[in-house]
Amino acid sequence: MNPISLKEIADRLDCLMDDWRYYLNIKTGEIVEIQTEYLSIAEDSEDDDDFSEYKDWEQDSIRDAVMVLENWDDFVELPDKREVNEYEIMENFCYSQEDDKLRNKLCNAIAGRGAFRRFKDLVDQFGLENQWYAYKDEALCEIARDWCEFNNIQYK
Repeated sequence: MNPISLKEIADRLDCLMDDWRYYLNIKTGEIVEIQTEYLSIAEDSEDDDDFSEYKDWEQDSIRDAVMVLENWDDFVELPDKREVNEYEIMENFCYSQEDDKLRNKLCNAIAGRGAFRRFKDLVDQFGLENQWYAYKDEALCEIARDWCEFNNIQYK
């Protein structure tokens, strides 16, 4: 496999969803996305199951899940939402601000329910969108880099 792009992995980490799993095929470099529901169906399936009771797109997803399970040694699971803690990235961004007033406003905004919305509103209000997205992208690339190194995956 050619070295995988950290940016490609970081982009996937930025779009993680609950009840989905993401796997890197270490032979091809392809990232496969599978809902946990279809992984469960694949795990419980028999060799002769044709999955005809499912819609066409569901059959494709189940077959992808079967392919991952049958070739488990060829895949490495990407970090999940718990491992990519967007709140922590947001919090670190807040503390990285040099201006005391701005830092305090951002830190107060992320306390309690509705933190993400308030944070994004303040980022917009203070014109920090580019700075925030660059910071977040770098944080996701760092998570991707650590993941690659832990799993002995070459990256570029």
